[in-house]
Amino acid sequence: MENETGLKQEIVLQRPAAIAIAEIESQIATAKQYPRDIKVFKDKLMAMANLDRETAEGCYYAVPRGGKTIDGPSVRLAEIALSCYGNCVAEADIVNEDEKYIYAMGQCRDLENNVSVRVRIRRKITNKHGKRYNDDLIAVTANAACAIALRNAIFKVVPGAYIKPVFDKVKRTAVGDAKSLSNRRAEVLERLALLGVDEVRVLHTLNRSNVDSITFEDIAKLIGLGTAVYDGDTELDTAFPMPIPEGEKASGVNGLKERMKSKKAEAKNEDAKAEPEVAPEPSDKDIETNFQLEQQEIEADNKLADEQFEKVGTDEPESIDEPDPVLGKPDKNEEQQALRYLCRACSEENEKLTAKGLCRKCLSKNILDRRTS
Repeated sequence: MENETGLKQEIVLQRPAAIAIAEIESQIATAKQYPRDIKVFKDKLMAMANLDRETAEGCYYAVPRGGKTIDGPSVRLAEIALSCYGNCVAEADIVNEDEKYIYAMGQCRDLENNVSVRVRIRRKITNKHGKRYNDDLIAVTANAACAIALRNAIFKVVPGAYIKPVFDKVKRTAVGDAKSLSNRRAEVLERLALLGVDEVRVLHTLNRSNVDSITFEDIAKLIGLGTAVYDGDTELDTAFPMPIPEGEKASGVNGLKERMKSKKAEAKNEDAKAEPEVAPEPSDKDIETNFQLEQQEIEADNKLADEQFEKVGTDEPESIDEPDPVLGKPDKNEEQQALRYLCRACSEENEKLTAKGLCRKCLSKNILDRRTS
């Protein structure tokens, strides 16, 4: 009796697995029998995504990241792409949940090409104060997490080369042409007002001074931010932050970042003022050039001294009465004439003196002093 019961339980456990395998094999056989046509897929995807303006607006999203706005194809475009691509099976479900996060997994299987992809994501289920959401808000977050996981899995299977031209076209369709700029501005602002976003927050998000300065690119950004909020990719306060009144400091992470930036800028300015200007070190080429110039000056001084000594005899110096520019005119008394072989600058005895009564050493020093003065 126990054997019969155990056998029945084993059969019951094996039956779901056998059914699942049979379903997959049947789907693969059908996909091989009716392969997809890429041209038909591309035309169908382009037509469905740009069916009307409302559809195009839901086919892309935009989220603020690191001071910039990043856009991409949304969940709605992923659903359209999956339907047009065909021969695929996709699903998503919640796989885990803890105190702070909820985890979802999306899977997409291409039956025709035998490709399967799984993507796992997590979404926070606590507010900015760390308090856990209530049950209803957790259920909404779980649905958004499943949708995002499914989108990411689908776009891992459907090639991005087919998605990009459609993504560019839906943005143009959503924004409109130049004739409808003012009307589109009014429509988008009106729809954002229903979400609780006034013109002040819109202008602060776009960094614009007035409504008339909003461009087509700004309209596309606003539409993408609205889609991201609707799909659960971001929160309303994150997409459209409140402007900070003048005189008040920002709070939270943004305020901390701003204060750190200002402190770094002040410290940098103080360091720049405190550090003295340091002259650049001369290069090897400059050192070699200066050395050559000094050698040329020394050779010129020696040559000039030799020319002066060639004019002087051993008896008495020429033009002893000529005034010296440094020492002045020499005395003409007999005592001074008797000391004509003494240098007038250093008073040392020398066999030869210049016409100005200087020895070779003092003459070189005199020439050098006049050049540097």
